[in-house]
Amino acid sequence: MAITYAEDDDTKTFEIAVSGKITKDDYDTVIGPIQAFIDRHDTVKLIEVVESFEWFEPSVLWPGIKFDIQNLRHISHVAIVSDIGWISPISKAAGAIMSTKLRTFEMADLEAARAWTKAV
Repeated sequence: MAITYAEDDDTKTFEIAVSGKITKDDYDTVIGPIQAFIDRHDTVKLIEVVESFEWFEPSVLWPGIKFDIQNLRHISHVAIVSDIGWISPISKAAGAIMSTKLRTFEMADLEAARAWTKAV
């Protein structure tokens, strides 16, 4: 599986880790629990760890866009953690046009990302 998912009800934080190519099955496996978590808490925080990223199946694109449109307003803080060079500038550019507070971290700073996200 290219995506793993964990959640913390106490801090209203969920974490996904991406490694490799994201398939429709991967997406379908995690999107239900993520939606349930958002529905349960209304406003949540996200830690996204991108270990490696080959790409995603095209069938994930439209459902992902719809999910983001419906739920982005419910995600108050996002920590993006990755050592992949292009992830940080793309994330920062996206963060500039979103109301969500977004910070990027290197993989060595994963615990700092978790601490920042859970503390805010």
